[in-house]
Amino acid sequence: MIKVIDYDAMKLTILGIIAAGAVAFGLQTGPAQTPPETIKVRGCLLGNGSNENPWALHGVVLPAPPGATPASAPGARGDGGGRGAGGRGRGDAAGAGAAPADGGRGAAGAERGAAPARPAPSPQPPMDLRLIGVDMSPWRNMFVEVEGALGPRPASGLREFQVSSARSAYGECR
Repeated sequence: MIKVIDYDAMKLTILGIIAAGAVAFGLQTGPAQTPPETIKVRGCLLGNGSNENPWALHGVVLPAPPGATPASAPGARGDGGGRGAGGRGRGDAAGAGAAPADGGRGAAGAERGAAPARPAPSPQPPMDLRLIGVDMSPWRNMFVEVEGALGPRPASGLREFQVSSARSAYGECR
């Protein structure tokens, strides 16, 4: 019995494996090339759009970074604690129908196991941003809200903000 090797099918199989590997590699490196996060900021629009006096947003407070979370309220618990003074507790060491392990202290026992409150992230100081990408003439010397992407922090000068949309906002220019 003679075996016949189909070289064309073998070539297609190898090319398919190579193509699948290339696609998998491309998808793996894709998230590193995602566009910057879009944010909204408000401030007073200054400048006239020229190279000597570019559009600038004065007094901008950037939003907190995505990883920062506000501190919880005093006495707040992550497990639904604070169920009322003198309550039966959660049955930590006592079985069903038995007296609570903390002697019926309720509110005092509610503080056990509470995670310490994280300090609130300190607000960032107001800063000025150089606006690029949109003609801001209709909003000259007005308080505006712009949406777009924040550029990298420069060594000197104003940080750039790529504007995707702008609108007038309620507020005062000081």
